[in-house]
Amino acid sequence: MIASRLLLTALCACLVSSVTPRLLAQPADVTPVKAKVQQLAWLAGAWGGTLGDRVIEQHWSAPSGNSIVAMYRSIQNDQTQLYELLAIEQEGEAVVLRIKHFAPGPGLVGRQAKDESVNHTLVGIDGRTAIFQGTGAGNPARVSFSSPDDRTLTIVVERLREGVPASTEFKYTRLAQ
Repeated sequence: MIASRLLLTALCACLVSSVTPRLLAQPADVTPVKAKVQQLAWLAGAWGGTLGDRVIEQHWSAPSGNSIVAMYRSIQNDQTQLYELLAIEQEGEAVVLRIKHFAPGPGLVGRQAKDESVNHTLVGIDGRTAIFQGTGAGNPARVSFSSPDDRTLTIVVERLREGVPASTEFKYTRLAQ
């Protein structure tokens, strides 16, 4: 079991290292898939989990008005560290993911300029898996959403950190309503 996990980890690392630099170096080559926001309805609901010593949560709306919106909150030592506002929007025949980050406290200060967001285009969708590719030089190369069943959601963010490919996996379970 441990050997198979090590092999899987090594394979994932090779995949990330071979793909991520190319994705960041060529953001203009993003080819969107034809899709509808409604195909991501499985995201709707409240999700919670942990990431290291942080408590994380996301709350996704049902599709309406050609969009799905979400709120993300990260809590460490009983203190909120970060808020995100996420929007999945229809853009012609394509679907885009836009994210804005905010610091907690007075003014809800945005980490991006007021007219900027971290943008991704949907490049793959299959059932309850969606892959978004970054469309700007500073954006994470890839954000993948996967939900094998109604109770679990995994989001993987792939990026370069100090020139080295890195991947962060956010594992959630559905929260009771």
